[in-house]
Amino acid sequence: MKKLRQKIVLGVFLSALVVFVLTIAVVFATLNNQVTRRADSLTKVMIQNGGVLPAKSEYEKMDEQLGVRIPNYSEESPYRVRFFAVYYDDDGGVRTDLSHIAAIDESTAVRMADEVRNAMEPTGGFNNYRYRVSDDESMVVFVDFNEEYTGVDMLTLILSLIAVAFIIMITVVFYFLSKRIVRPFEKNSRMQKQFITDASHELKTPLAIISANAEVLAYKTGENEWIKNITAQVERVSGLVNELLTLNRLEEVEEISDIEPVDLTALLKQTASTFDEVLRNKNVGRINEIEPDVVYNGNRAQMERLFSVLIENASKYVDEYGKVRLTLKKESKYTVFSIFNSCQIDRDVDYSLLFDRFYRPDSSRTSSTGGHGIGLSIAKRIVTLHGGTIEAQPSDNGLSINVRLSNKLKPIKQKKVI
Repeated sequence: MKKLRQKIVLGVFLSALVVFVLTIAVVFATLNNQVTRRADSLTKVMIQNGGVLPAKSEYEKMDEQLGVRIPNYSEESPYRVRFFAVYYDDDGGVRTDLSHIAAIDESTAVRMADEVRNAMEPTGGFNNYRYRVSDDESMVVFVDFNEEYTGVDMLTLILSLIAVAFIIMITVVFYFLSKRIVRPFEKNSRMQKQFITDASHELKTPLAIISANAEVLAYKTGENEWIKNITAQVERVSGLVNELLTLNRLEEVEEISDIEPVDLTALLKQTASTFDEVLRNKNVGRINEIEPDVVYNGNRAQMERLFSVLIENASKYVDEYGKVRLTLKKESKYTVFSIFNSCQIDRDVDYSLLFDRFYRPDSSRTSSTGGHGIGLSIAKRIVTLHGGTIEAQPSDNGLSINVRLSNKLKPIKQKKVI
């Protein structure tokens, strides 16, 4: 349940982050667009008014003619707005009007005007200025909107800081609430695991009695088809019970213990050899692509169970006269194990579900093969506990199961007993 809590908190954090980022982006874009539109409206009015802003009464007349609407335009507007203009005569002369701005000198004004005229853009931005070039290019006007753009940036910064504070508070609140949120799931999971444990133990006694009675019947009356069927089914159900208990115990573990250096090369070869008779009976060849001296820090018993489950799975479903290929190698971050078995592949099947309990993708994976649909779930849990990933990858001629085990695990030092 610890991981479920972490996922809930992470989901809330990412959701809040996305919402606030999108909100701030929309606010910034809207305000920035409004400032730009107001500046462009002013430059349009200035071009029509000879390079200066008109009085309010004159602007209202121009407003009707030009269709330009400037919000909150007043008698003080021509005095509050910083602007300047550059004029070009037909004979090549240049003059400037810098009476409404102090930060720009004549040479700078002419240089800026020359640049925007050469840019061939009638209107646009130049640093924090908005400019407009007259149709005949005899006049270029600039409006200084530095304070307005700075105000938008400052507001965005303040909103961003507030958003960060809210995201942190929301995440912290949900961190403490997540314990209560997952409590029903934790209770259900605990009850489910307890049910599996209790049911498995309850089944063991009658299975043992049935098995013992079958042995007595076989001793008294001799082996027959019915006794063999009873014995086979008892063994099958007993195996299922043991696998359920194993998976249940693995799911109760959050972190693996007894981590030690394990010679996976030797362990894999030893485990694979126990299935050679099964493969020979199906005329299947085994191909080894195993690197020598692959040592991995992990739980030896679980590594052996992992290899056993995957090799057993491949030996059950490999085609007769097919092949099984084992691959083992060590990379910088992961130790990679792969097992391939030739078989018929159904492209309509989602093979990622192979690791779910009791899942069988097609009619070929039935109880006749002897499987319970639990083994691959156990393999996935072992891989997860070792910080790795497992996936099934179908191809044209068979199925590969690829395992990547994290190399970050460190051996656990045993405490000295005095």
